Amino acid sequence: MLERLNNWIVSVMDVLLGWLLRLPSDLQLIVVALGSAIILTAVRVWTSNQELLRRCRDDKARLKILLREAKERKDRTAVQRHRSTLGMIAMKQLRQEGRPLLASLLPIVLLATWAFARLEFHPPSANEPVEFSAYFPISAAGRIAHIAPGEGVVAANGWLQEIAAVADQGPAHGMATWQLTASARAEPHRLQIRFDHRTFEHAIRTGARTYESPVHAHDEHGLTTEVKLRPVKLFGVVPGIPALHIPPWLMAYLLLVVPSVFILKRVFNIY
Repeated sequence: MLERLNNWIVSVMDVLLGWLLRLPSDLQLIVVALGSAIILTAVRVWTSNQELLRRCRDDKARLKILLREAKERKDRTAVQRHRSTLGMIAMKQLRQEGRPLLASLLPIVLLATWAFARLEFHPPSANEPVEFSAYFPISAAGRIAHIAPGEGVVAANGWLQEIAAVADQGPAHGMATWQLTASARAEPHRLQIRFDHRTFEHAIRTGARTYESPVHAHDEHGLTTEVKLRPVKLFGVVPGIPALHIPPWLMAYLLLVVPSVFILKRVFNIY
């Protein structure tokens, strides 16, 4: 159900934003980040009481001056009164944050869903070498897995691979790896992985502006397959944070959006 919803959202957003995929990856990230900043800023104007927020800002600035003067006079009563008033103003400002947040939630979720499916990796070029791996239970180590030969797909290291035991990359498991190249075509290539009298399918798209999901979990059989795609990094240098599961494209997106929103608010005097 969730996968269907995700695919539907991506299809709809492709109609609106598919033209971005013609641009270089760096420019795609910049345009998406700036578009997000404009949405967040515009929604704030339409859904918050800007006059109230302006008065709150001015009142806080004045109260901070009065608070500093009261501290210099050592007037504890005045200090307490000013701090209490500042707290009430902060609560008024906080109440104004709810509607902009709710109003911007839907467009940001739609944009994020599309970006995760379209901007995280570089689509493989036609005949570009890619590494394809299948992960098995550790009990499968030493056995043979193979990919059924397909039209337009070449396995540089052969179609049959022995499943190796891997114990230094998290929980112990078995892994078989193929080095593949595939020709360009409109429809994705559908790799047929054969193991233990069963067949598992994994789609790979080459020579297109989009890519198929690089990881596919065949949960009912304890098998996961993965195509190693090149992650998109802004200007080739902005890294992700693996420990927090933040990919490089998302890190670059956040680094662009946050200052952009701040700048737009300052330029257009938005509170």
